[in-house]
Amino acid sequence: MRANRILQWLKSAWLSDCEKTGTIWLGVFRGVKTIAVPRDSVQIRMGLWERETHKYIKQAADVARWVIDIGAGSGELSIFFATRTKADPIIAIEPWGMRLLHQDIGLNSSGRIVVLDHYLGVEYNCVRLDSLDVPRHEQGFIKLDADFAELSILKSGERLLAESKPLLLIETHSAALEHDCCAFLRRLGYRTKIIPNAWWRAIIPEQRPLDHNRWLWAEPL
Repeated sequence: MRANRILQWLKSAWLSDCEKTGTIWLGVFRGVKTIAVPRDSVQIRMGLWERETHKYIKQAADVARWVIDIGAGSGELSIFFATRTKADPIIAIEPWGMRLLHQDIGLNSSGRIVVLDHYLGVEYNCVRLDSLDVPRHEQGFIKLDADFAELSILKSGERLLAESKPLLLIETHSAALEHDCCAFLRRLGYRTKIIPNAWWRAIIPEQRPLDHNRWLWAEPL
């Protein structure tokens, strides 16, 4: 805890709180250009943010012919697939504000990414995952990071998941949601694996506000 407080103090003392253009230095997204506040993006720039998922993103990049990036944020994952793979289409979904997403796509000349601002799920006024146009006869990859909506979104794509069996990387936001997502996917013929936090997160935490917040990986049996 003391080491974490020291790191926070150093960031506040030395790093700007104004948006600046920079490049991710390390990790799977190395070379991706981003616009971010330096004080808030140290782990992203150093390739440490969600580092535990990088192994699985690389695995997906080797085989995926289409990508749906749900909760695209600033677009690092979509840009990675657009610049390093031949996946097509690449659909980035971000309903919470797309300014930085569009700016980062432009910085990286990744105009072939399709950007949508829809909320997905089974609820009224949500778009169903099943409705997205992807080549279902080819291997796909879906990343899902949608605060507390992960199970609803999976249910909205039940037909797509059953027919196409894309690889899945899902962030869960409670123990109950993690359990229910795993159970749902197993019924559809998936093998699921919880991705544990790295040991060094005790020293370099991600400052997440939830008690239970981690990723799971799912692939067809």
